[in-house]
Amino acid sequence: MRFPLRLLLPMIAVLQCANAENGAASGNPPARSTSAIALTPCKLPELEEPVRCGVLDVPENPAKPRGRRLQIRVAVLPATGQALPDPLVPLMGGPGEAAISEAAYFAEQFAPLRRDHDILLVDQRGTGESSALRCELYSAEDRAASLMDLFPLAAVERCRQQLSARVDLTQYTYLRFASDLEQVRRELGYEKMNLFAGSYGTRAAQVIMRAYPQSVRTAYLGSVVPIDVIAPLTMAKTAQGVIDSMLDACAAESACKTAFPNIREEFHQLIARLDAGEVRVAIPGRSETFPIRRGRVIEWFRSMNYRPGTAA
Repeated sequence: MRFPLRLLLPMIAVLQCANAENGAASGNPPARSTSAIALTPCKLPELEEPVRCGVLDVPENPAKPRGRRLQIRVAVLPATGQALPDPLVPLMGGPGEAAISEAAYFAEQFAPLRRDHDILLVDQRGTGESSALRCELYSAEDRAASLMDLFPLAAVERCRQQLSARVDLTQYTYLRFASDLEQVRRELGYEKMNLFAGSYGTRAAQVIMRAYPQSVRTAYLGSVVPIDVIAPLTMAKTAQGVIDSMLDACAAESACKTAFPNIREEFHQLIARLDAGEVRVAIPGRSETFPIRRGRVIEWFRSMNYRPGTAA
């Protein structure tokens, strides 16, 4: 979830206005003598400055407090000046992206806001260093399957079965993450949070604001995923619209049209060749070639169209 600085400006403006209106008291978050999170100095990748890390121990299922436990990893990048009691809290996309591994990125992007705000990074349960749930979707025995779909159905089902044997997958939800984050906020003694969310994280932000409205001061939502949209069921339709728009834009621009006068026809011809199994690629360690299918190629096109630069 990478955002250029121009997209952070609305968040900066919101916080500046909120500070002016509310006259928030300055000072570091009050220490809790009985906090369940002990923050200690730590080192994070690509980050030279001081950081404090800790772990929140929570039950996987709150209804079964003696059952499986989860370790929720927390990192705090202290404000460079006098900290206000409302930290910046990035909510990652994916789903599955970890927050703490992106500490250096957020330290750079949020530099103007860090003069008086901590950055609070929490790896959502099941991601990063918070009892991560990992799937191996690539099969060395059936390498060709990985050339057909990004998420081969057989591999996804195998992963679900393997994880279900040791974890309760029903407990890795938006509401559980909201509860974990709210407990982190309380244990660290912060007042309200400033949420910064993108993509999948915007839905998490909506759940957090609905469940704990008193704990959110501001929220920035970029590339919003509505709460009632069942992703990824809409992804094919929207991807088609974006690809059509890209082809239309090329046709409308003289330089692009000159360089690629038949791009739309060539694109359709490529899809037909993929569907017919006519496009074959080599796989490392194998002498023969294998057909690559529409699913993997279209997924690549979809990911490239996320941003104007890669779309071009």
